[in-house]
Amino acid sequence: MSRTRLAYALANVKHECDGFSLKNLTEDIYYSSEGVAKTWPARFSDAAAVRKAYGSGYGWQKKAIDDIYGDCMGNGRGTTDGSRFIGRGGPQIIGREEYWEVGQRCGLDLINRPELAAEARFQPAILAAFWSWKGLNAQADAGNFHGLVEKWKGHRVSVADHEARMAGHDPMLSRLNNVAALMPVLEPIRFAAPVPRTLVGQRRSV
Repeated sequence: MSRTRLAYALANVKHECDGFSLKNLTEDIYYSSEGVAKTWPARFSDAAAVRKAYGSGYGWQKKAIDDIYGDCMGNGRGTTDGSRFIGRGGPQIIGREEYWEVGQRCGLDLINRPELAAEARFQPAILAAFWSWKGLNAQADAGNFHGLVEKWKGHRVSVADHEARMAGHDPMLSRLNNVAALMPVLEPIRFAAPVPRTLVGQRRSV
């Protein structure tokens, strides 16, 4: 993993997770009707149009997401795929197709257990699988950040925010470089035989 690849990966994950503030690394689908209209203006002229389509009773947001995300990204229309395969994890994989592709590459059954994509312990594997699937090394190695964002998201609409997320990465990467330099020293210590300890409650022999 080169410095540039790592910087680009962190910038995009930081964008996807809104500065790592996204709760449980899972897309929040509980919009207001105004929020739905603002997010999908091509579909809804205003909040009233959203309420007309989905009502305002319990579960209306799930119904809306199933409809909005249905029949795209590998999801089936008329199914619950839309709300089942919402954005999760550092790269915010979304849709049945992405869950399948990433799951196959990292050895996780994300189709039957999509919630695994948001678990902290799997994030390195999730990101590596997503990165590999999208073939992002070429763009990173060429310094083509805009092209990488487009392959990651399928568009460049939010590229300005992606670029802004790059700021502040140098100190983090420097610390990682320091750790790498210390590893030859740390590894022998890490794998050394443990020092025997006196059992708790057992008296030392005098």
